[in-house]
Amino acid sequence: MSVLPVFVVFGLSFPPIFVELIVSLMLFWLVKRLLTPSGIYDLVWHPALFNTALYCCVFYLVSRLFV
Repeated sequence: MSVLPVFVVFGLSFPPIFVELIVSLMLFWLVKRLLTPSGIYDLVWHPALFNTALYCCVFYLVSRLFV
């Protein structure tokens, strides 16, 4: 059970996981901007898969903080 309530904006209700998705997306963009100049993407076989896995890890960490 999440600590966050259901958000209602202009008659649209958003579940608590929506907030977690948005927060993890912002953190993912920050981590990606920090990793790009470091040259890690030169060592990665498939950057799109790496980004997907990175987002999944960030989302997991954010969801653990909100529970």
